[in-house]
Amino acid sequence: MTGTTGKVEGGAPISIIDVIGRLEQSVRRGELPGMRAFPTGFPALDRRIAGGLRQGELLLLGGSEGAGKTTFAFQLARNVAASKRCLVLYFCYEHSEDDLLLRLIALESATQTPAGELQGLKVTDLRPRLLQASRNRTEFTADLARDPHGRTALQRIAEYGDYFKVMKASASLTDPDNISKIIESCRQQTGQDVLVIVDYLQKVPLQMQGATENERVGRLTENFKEIALTHAVPIVAIVAADKQGLEARRLRAYHLRGSSSLLYEADIILIMNEKTKVVSRQAVDLTAFKAAAMSNWVVFSIEKNRAGRDLVDFQLRKLFTFGQFDPTGDTIPEPLFDERVYKE
Repeated sequence: MTGTTGKVEGGAPISIIDVIGRLEQSVRRGELPGMRAFPTGFPALDRRIAGGLRQGELLLLGGSEGAGKTTFAFQLARNVAASKRCLVLYFCYEHSEDDLLLRLIALESATQTPAGELQGLKVTDLRPRLLQASRNRTEFTADLARDPHGRTALQRIAEYGDYFKVMKASASLTDPDNISKIIESCRQQTGQDVLVIVDYLQKVPLQMQGATENERVGRLTENFKEIALTHAVPIVAIVAADKQGLEARRLRAYHLRGSSSLLYEADIILIMNEKTKVVSRQAVDLTAFKAAAMSNWVVFSIEKNRAGRDLVDFQLRKLFTFGQFDPTGDTIPEPLFDERVYKE
């Protein structure tokens, strides 16, 4: 739409020659918007998405109940923050900042023994310790510092804490416009690149009179893709499944709420399934022992990938006692149910 002044709202096309000139100026300044990739800290994923999360891209993360979507997204956020490559903004609509901190303490407290086992502070043990410190009117961090695992966690967090910002988002106030303003404010204050995590998409408020749930989710997805492009930031958003997906043996991208818009707008779609549910029972004799072993693993399927090959999968082992996945997992030796995702 053109106003009386002749200016075009929302910008105007420029010649390809001007694009070349603008690009050259960016190169001379050492700036290449949209070209940087931030490794997730999960090598099995980074290898398959061209090195990590790229500026301007939207990754949608779906998963079956109990698969650990928040655990994975939060660990990914922690990994990027710890690399100090950019500032991480974690908007959580379900958990408070204090809850997220306890998860992070458990994750950072874990250390590997010579036998390969993890030892540290369990997520379930930290809240009672916090409540005890409150009753005794003592400092929680001082209590942690007296524990070798707690001391390790505090030291690790201190190294990158300024790169990791968390927020208990409001289901009535923290809408896409608010998130966009926070991104811009943080970038101006710090001068750093930004990675955004949204946990989770369906909780983000958006006023659409008379719209269905799928229409609202579709519009939210479009908004977050626009934010990613406008601010040149990678965005990771957790997405809930529809009723059919919750009942399906294997969750797929088309089971996500608002799937048509999600499938179109997303640059990467990553789906998490419990391994015991998706291993082919026709090809694998699932004894009680095998089933118990498989219950510790989650299958990740890349069902869309604009930066490379899609329809591939890998597996990661749950370490939920310490609020994390083992990042060293990789290919899956067993055939999967309804095998449309092939292995490398």
